[in-house]
Parts: sequence; C-alpha cells; structure tokens
Amino acid sequence: MRKFAYLLTALLLAVQPVSGAADLPDLGEAARSDFTLAQEARVGQLIMRDIRQSPSFIDDPELTEYLNSLGYTLAAASQDPSRQFNFFVLNDPTLNAFALPGGNIGVHTGLILATRHESELAGVLAHEISHITQNHLGRMLEQQKQMQLPTLAALALAIIAARSNPQAAQAAISVSQATAIQSQLNFTRSNEREADRIGLQTLSRAGFDPEGMVDFFKRLEMSTRLMENNAPEYLRTHPLTIQRIADMEDREEQLPYHQHKDSTDYILAQARARFLSTGEKEAREHFQRQAAMSGSNNSLAAYYGLSLLALKQQDYAHAAELFGHIPKPDSNPMLLHLAAEIALKNNSPDSGLEKYRQALKRFPTTLSLIQAYASALLDNGRNGEAVQFLRNQLDERPNSTTLYSLLARAYAQQGRPTDQHQAQAEAYARNGNLNGAIEQLQLALRDGKNASFYQLSTLEARLRELKQQDRAERENKNP
Repeated sequence: MRKFAYLLTALLLAVQPVSGAADLPDLGEAARSDFTLAQEARVGQLIMRDIRQSPSFIDDPELTEYLNSLGYTLAAASQDPSRQFNFFVLNDPTLNAFALPGGNIGVHTGLILATRHESELAGVLAHEISHITQNHLGRMLEQQKQMQLPTLAALALAIIAARSNPQAAQAAISVSQATAIQSQLNFTRSNEREADRIGLQTLSRAGFDPEGMVDFFKRLEMSTRLMENNAPEYLRTHPLTIQRIADMEDREEQLPYHQHKDSTDYILAQARARFLSTGEKEAREHFQRQAAMSGSNNSLAAYYGLSLLALKQQDYAHAAELFGHIPKPDSNPMLLHLAAEIALKNNSPDSGLEKYRQALKRFPTTLSLIQAYASALLDNGRNGEAVQFLRNQLDERPNSTTLYSLLARAYAQQGRPTDQHQAQAEAYARNGNLNGAIEQLQLALRDGKNASFYQLSTLEARLRELKQQDRAERENKNP
C-alpha cells in the first residue's frame, strides 16, 4: 500500500530550497516538447492500470465524481481548458497530492480531511493542474522518450519505490539508473513557483478564494517547523520555503477577492472520505462530536456520516432514523443516493428503485447515481432493464469503464457469454489492459456460435485493432 503512495511522487514536485529573495516572474505559456500528448497519455494509462490494483486505491464513485467535478471546474479556468484530466483518491492518512502523465491527479484522503474550506482543496488541485497545463511532466518525459513506453512507466514506478524502500526498488532498477532518471523527473524550482502563481490565477478565475491556497500552504509550512523531521508527506514532495510563501502572498494580494461558500458536495465528500478512510470507532466519535456542534454544515456532515456507518453495520432502521435528521435531504445527489440505498436495504426494492429514478430525473448526468441505479437493477434481478439502461447511458458516455463492466455483469446474468466478454473487453481496453481485452475478445469469438455475422465481424475487427496497438507498443512505436 505504501509503495504506490511513494511511487507516484516520482513524477511530482521535488524542488531544491530557494536561497535568497527573487523577483516575481511573469506568467508564461507552457513550453512545448516533442513528447506527444498521445505518448504521455499512454504512459499515464499504464501507470494508472497499476495504481487501480493497489489496495490504497479508493474506487468510490461519489468521492471520485466530486473530485473530478471540482477539478474540471478549475481546469476550465486554467491555461489549457481543453486538456483532459482524471482525478482519483488514495486511502492514505498522509497529506499529499500529485500530478502524473496523461492528466492524472491523485489526492490522499489525509489531505482532503486536512482542508478547512473548499478553496483550500481547490488550491491544491489548481497547483497540480498547473504542472500539467504548463507541460512540466511532458518535458520530463521528453528526456526519456527513447525508452519504450511500458518501460518508461515501470521506471517511473520503481523510482518512487526507491524513496520508501530502496531494497525493493533494487529488484526493478539499479541505483545508478534510478539516480539518473530521478534527476530528470524532479520538478525544477522554477516549475514549482510557476505552478504556484498560475494555480493562484486559475483558482481566482474559477471563483474560489485565492487566500485559501495561501492559507493551506502557510499552515503546512508552520507544521513543518513544529514537527521538524516528521513533516507532512506533501512537503517532502512539494518543499516549501519562506520565499515561496512570500511569492504566493504577493500574488494573492493582486487578485480580486472572492468569498466562496463551501458547497454541499464538499461537505459530504469530506464526510465520505472520513467514513472510507478511518476506523469505525474514530469516525463515529468524530461525527457524534460534529452532531453536538451548532451549524447546518456540521449537522449535514454528522448525520450523513452516522447514516453511512449504520448502513455499514446493517442497522438499516437506525440508518433511516439518522437520515431523517439531515437537512434538505432531497437537495443533493449524494443524499438521494443514500436515501435510495437505505430503502433497498430495508426490504423495499420498489421504493428504492423509484427513488433512484426520481433522483435521475433531477440529476440525469450524475455518474454515481447512474452506476448505483444500474447496480440496484442487477441486484434485484432486473437484468433486461439494466441492459437497456446501460446501453443508453453508454451512447452518451462511450469511454466509461465502469458502465462497460456493469454491462458485462448484466449480460452474464442473462446467460449471454459472447456479449459479456465483448463488454468486458471494452472495459479492459479503456483501463489500458490490452492483454485482458484481447483475451476477452478471443473468448467472445470462441463462445460466439449464436452470434450474428455482424457481431462476429465487429469482434474480429476490434481484435485486430487491439493486437496492432499492442504490437506497436512492444515494438516501441507511438501509441
């Protein structure tokens, strides 16, 4: 679990301490590199394939959806609003976040819980987004482009392992190689300061309070002084200095003031992160303390968290009782999802499914609700409805790995192996698992005795396409 947390930081912000004062540099455009976006995306895809297999990876649709919604709000106000991003969460109590090739940005649960306001969390994401839009990662990868892409991704992972466990890393890469490549992957001092100032600008443009970013970094810097050698993980990969803080303060004062109110999504996502990442006893005590405090935000987070805990303990009646204390329970998709889940668990499948349908009428584009409704249909034997619903959704979201996985499950429950393997192949392909996708298509063709000529032709064409892509990567061609 710890391996991946460190593994990711190899592609992060590692800068040397700044000595002396420096003038605030002007904002600049992203420098170009010969390493293409397609190549960078493929390296990121290969790394993410391994990260998703880590026990610390949190596959929670609601928390992930909130982080992506917040991230894309910031990305739309960034230097490159057309850039594709993927935000994900790792279950780790340390305060850390990191940028990876291909627009992948990871956040530890510890950092989410450490933020006091949404603008603070947005400030960290804006900083990481700026590393990507300014092409800091692309320029690093450009220096290693002579390597095969899978090898480059493996080396990036091994470098991080070297930070936490040099002996484990030795099995994958020699110390001399790790040192040489590490020097290429570390962000420079100017990269770090550029991400600070462009991140502040992005934060302001997106309507968040720029002071939130400065306050969060100042609090981290102060904690470093108090903890000495036990500094937060974020500060080991994103070193702060007095000069860097001063630069941020000067920039922040030049930006317009924004009074940003914490969103309901942020309040619920933070409660959900605590529920998912801390022990039940600790989480319950925290939510009970929150429930005793005044303020609607405290009440919302507390009873949402306590309802989740009761549901986990299979105390469904108590979960319904606790949910009744939540203010405005029909105002947010996360709350509507919980209401539907409680109804289903209380042996009211028709009521639960109807709650999902009503929720989707209000929030038709909320992916977590779409996935939850499809799962509920399958759990209750509504396989035909699930297939039709998922196929309709995939028309709008053709790159959704989760929806393809759910469709594969629906076909399996209908006893349609060819369709099952075909859907699973598409799920694997979108996760970067070409070998798994190829194997699933081969199984689909083997079981395709009753398949139509059109479907068999489609399967064969897709199989050739994926084999060609796999062969190209093995021969060190562009993806």
